[in-house]
Amino acid sequence: MEKTFVKTYAFDTQKDLRLLYTGKAVCGALHSFGPAVRPNHIVHIVTNGKGSYHVDGQVYPVKEGQGFLISPDKRTFYQADRESPWSYYWMAFSGEMATFYLEGLGLDAKHPIFKIDQMEQLVSIIETTFSFEDTSVQSELMLSSLLYKFLSLLQQSHISTVAVNKSVNPHVQYAIDYIKSNYATDLTVKNLAEALSLNRSYLSTIFKSEMQTTLQQYITEYRLTRAAELLGISQLRIEDVSEYSGYKDPLVFAKAFKRKFGKTPSQYRKSEQDRQKLFEHSASLVDHE
Repeated sequence: MEKTFVKTYAFDTQKDLRLLYTGKAVCGALHSFGPAVRPNHIVHIVTNGKGSYHVDGQVYPVKEGQGFLISPDKRTFYQADRESPWSYYWMAFSGEMATFYLEGLGLDAKHPIFKIDQMEQLVSIIETTFSFEDTSVQSELMLSSLLYKFLSLLQQSHISTVAVNKSVNPHVQYAIDYIKSNYATDLTVKNLAEALSLNRSYLSTIFKSEMQTTLQQYITEYRLTRAAELLGISQLRIEDVSEYSGYKDPLVFAKAFKRKFGKTPSQYRKSEQDRQKLFEHSASLVDHE
């Protein structure tokens, strides 16, 4: 179950920064969006609960009081937590100066997660954008000023990126790299440790300490995330998606997938394709109205 509100804007005269759309969502358990590729910048601020943001093979936990940046042309996926599903607001924009301003805040594709301490003011700005109905020059200027104010408030709140990509134990990094290269094979914790010439117990202990999850959970999470991407962007048979994701038994794959996403692979594919069509339609309205 999800409650979503989206407001799109048809203005196109602002070249430096152009507000495209804003919105808010109250998500149910395991509700997700993606995998999808966006052509613009989108800043999300999480007002309640928690979830995870997936991009470039990384999985970032995000909670209330934090936010995440979606950068242009990056395939992303994000999902609400099972026990404490999140609610969030977002502001999407483009422009010749957009990347410059975001980098000035310390935000880019490699540093997408941030902490904020002026949540009420940021939410108020986005809520204000919902009230604009006309396409007058005055409205365009006011919306543009709200976007600038939004970014300014982020700066004033002494925004700090969350150090999720900190330096980790080299053995842990080797394990992560090996998993990313071999997840589609018959990979187990045992043969992973053997491939790295490490004691299985030692590797499991240091991995859990660094990553706050077990090796087996990480392997499973990575496989299922890759499977979700394949379902969203291809017409491969479910059996093939299962095999390409490291599951030899499609039934085992289907059960694991439903536990994570709350839907069967077929249901997930249909919902994501329907959602992508809706998103593309909304983007078309923004570009052509």
